[in-house]
Amino acid sequence: MNLDTLYDLAEKENVKIYDYFIDEDINGIYLNYDKLNAIALNHKNIDNTNLEKCVLSEELGHYYMDATYNYSSSDKILIDKQEYRAKKWSYYVLIPFENLKLAILKRN
Repeated sequence: MNLDTLYDLAEKENVKIYDYFIDEDINGIYLNYDKLNAIALNHKNIDNTNLEKCVLSEELGHYYMDATYNYSSSDKILIDKQEYRAKKWSYYVLIPFENLKLAILKRN
């Protein structure tokens, strides 16, 4: 899936995307508050389209998998679980199984 398709998907789902400085160590964040869905991308940290695609797809994974948690939470198990769910969705979208299978076959 290319970057434009991810932005189209967010628009279709009415997930607003903002360029917003969050923290020096954070590239993106998904926010769900009172039926408002938004993604903040920290373009100060995102210096190429591949990274932007990875960050956006993971944040969309939080939306699609309902993998949210409170930003100030200290529950590491919950955070890890929700991050795993979002990243798993991202991996399936960015590298469909058939493409992965073909790449492995070509390598051998």
